[in-house]
Amino acid sequence: MVPGGVMCAPTLTDVTRAWSILEYFRTNWLEPVWLGCSLERYEEIQTYEDFLNWLDESPNHANSDLGFYWRMGLDIGLHKYGQGLGKYISWGYLPHEVKYQHPTVEGRNAALIMKSGVYDSFTDTHVPMNHGFVRENTSHSWYNEGTGDIHPYDRNTRPTQNNVKDFDNEYSWGTAVTHVDYGRLEAGPLARQLVAGGTHGETWQHYDGFILDAFKQMGGPSIHIRQLARVHEVVKLYRQAERCLREFRLNDDWYIKPKEQDGRGWGATEASRGALCHWIDIEGGKIKNYQIMAPSTWNIGPRDGEGKRGPIEEALIGTPIFDSTDPVEIGHVARSFDSCLVCTVHAHDAKTGEELARFRTA
Repeated sequence: MVPGGVMCAPTLTDVTRAWSILEYFRTNWLEPVWLGCSLERYEEIQTYEDFLNWLDESPNHANSDLGFYWRMGLDIGLHKYGQGLGKYISWGYLPHEVKYQHPTVEGRNAALIMKSGVYDSFTDTHVPMNHGFVRENTSHSWYNEGTGDIHPYDRNTRPTQNNVKDFDNEYSWGTAVTHVDYGRLEAGPLARQLVAGGTHGETWQHYDGFILDAFKQMGGPSIHIRQLARVHEVVKLYRQAERCLREFRLNDDWYIKPKEQDGRGWGATEASRGALCHWIDIEGGKIKNYQIMAPSTWNIGPRDGEGKRGPIEEALIGTPIFDSTDPVEIGHVARSFDSCLVCTVHAHDAKTGEELARFRTA
């Protein structure tokens, strides 16, 4: 890939350079600075107790960036707020080289290395995820699309003009995404790691119970566990990058010309920020309708048609504010979701309307 999203065929030089960059990242930062140990030692951590023992095992572990962050987060109470909804979504990602040779929508989940799923922490259950369960609601969004819950295939984006923020009515360009059975869901690294701890899916698919165990031992979601999931994932992504580089077949055909003139398609993966999927309708060889549900669509969405808050809105409830003129705690909550908000976010007093602070969150 190159900037702009244009595909290109990798060369031997590209692959060799990628290996060099990856190894440099490991030997100059990931192991000596971030972890204070080898990847192999860190990968032995299977439970929350293992993690605590690892921190105490060596000064290198305790004084690593991860060790420093962990102590700092506990010192300032990041484990005490920013809970959110307690329900999570992952589309799954990384197609298996052999099992994904003839992909279909129905067979996708069973051909992914990192499995998809929904985790409900209230019932401690995991279930597979299917795009047919997704609905969007624009009751509190700046779109002229009614107030019902609709599947993205049935949605036509019609933005309104001259928008005014009205928190009793419309106040966001985001939409409220829901699951027909589980309601509002959080996306992101924490969601991926909680899904990875489930025993659903295929027996060969990736399993990692560490973050799920830490989640339960620490009493549920928080800013701290959300960030731990994000940094824990770095080691796994490093290993998967190694695997992908090994699988390149430089002499294979790399482009397949589309043959269909009419139809519809759906594709999904996991971006850094969380669950990402696209829906497309093609008619006469041209795009008739295209809908995107990015990770931030799940997380920053406004209230839905029933008035239920989205993940970040819910996570902000109960946040302790030490200084109302400098509410850094709000920034901690928002940044733990790593949302794609490219403009400045303003914090206002709900009663007076006075601006309290501005944050750059992306």
